[in-house]
Amino acid sequence: MNPPSILHERNYLTYLCGSVFSTQGIWIQRMTLGWMIWDLTHSETWLGLLAFLMFFPVVLVGPLFGVLVDRINRRRAAVLISLMLSAFGFCLAVLVAGGLIGAPGVLLFALGIGITNSAYQAVRLSLVPELVSAPNMSRAVAINAILFNSARFIGPMIAGLLINLQGSALSFAVTGACYLPLTGVLLCLRLDEHRRRDGKAPGAFLVDLAAGVRYARRESLIARLLLVICCAAIFGRGLLEILPAVADGLYGRGVEALAALTSAAGFGSIIAGLLLSASGTERLPLALRLAGIGSGALLILFSLGGRFESGLLIVTALSFCATVCGVATQSLIQISLDSAYRGRVMSLWGALNVGGGAIGGLLFGLLTEFAGFGPSLLLPGLAMMATSAYATRNLHAFRRVG
Repeated sequence: MNPPSILHERNYLTYLCGSVFSTQGIWIQRMTLGWMIWDLTHSETWLGLLAFLMFFPVVLVGPLFGVLVDRINRRRAAVLISLMLSAFGFCLAVLVAGGLIGAPGVLLFALGIGITNSAYQAVRLSLVPELVSAPNMSRAVAINAILFNSARFIGPMIAGLLINLQGSALSFAVTGACYLPLTGVLLCLRLDEHRRRDGKAPGAFLVDLAAGVRYARRESLIARLLLVICCAAIFGRGLLEILPAVADGLYGRGVEALAALTSAAGFGSIIAGLLLSASGTERLPLALRLAGIGSGALLILFSLGGRFESGLLIVTALSFCATVCGVATQSLIQISLDSAYRGRVMSLWGALNVGGGAIGGLLFGLLTEFAGFGPSLLLPGLAMMATSAYATRNLHAFRRVG
């Protein structure tokens, strides 16, 4: 019997209607925060610190929120978090319009947004499986990925127009408004919710997490794939986290250039996702090897300088490679690990992927601040090439183990 069409999954389609707006809000907010910090400080270090504060909380508190979502009403938690994210946007709009906030205040808001987004990620990953039937789960995940990367392409352009039209205040206000449809949609969902209680002692989570880390280290394939995603996140995506400095500091252009660069990165991710969705898992090892080595080569190429147009192409290709690394490592780990360790190993993958991007943004910000773009990209590029060549050798020889 054929699985039901995802178009018949009413709960998921209802949720998707709200997510269309909230994902746009994510990227409008990210670009506006980045541009505002750059406009206030013209410092790559401050820009890297912004990326660090927005993304690194996932590593520190994400697993804790993962434990909590199994003990609370997920829909109510999602509603509360959505309202908090909306409030952040409106508060920033008021403060910016009144000239009442400087760079330290922006960083403080970035930290609050980062922690709140960490909570929402944990809730979302637990909520979505309740919205679709098992046969449609992979389709739902694919649609979510396309939606997120499409917003990465469109959101920055909207932010650029809003900033040029009325400044950052309007852009932040639109961000706050983008979360309101999601809140309404969550209130309309009809779920068979029940409260779960974990009978284990509070310290049991840490014991289980440590066991998962030991398992990942013991399995050679998984350890190598985690090494690749860690390096890809730090080095391959590090440059993508300081695009405001690239747009204005390197090329001497304004917010329109930032919107173009950010949209180019989103376009590269969309193309990578579409190509990978049409490919079999047997091609992933080669794709991962080429993308990892290619990321390093692109960083070296970018370090040589050039015109803005060539920079757009390199950013597109770099984002393409980063997406391939992310999708390939996740897929290969999923089909290779023992199912008893799936949750713990994949949470480790998520921490390295998101946390690595935060560390990469901070690292590239510091390096480019004091050494310039050329030397700052050359060594990471070489490190990325060497690590990828080592970690991805003979991946095709491994077989599914769990």
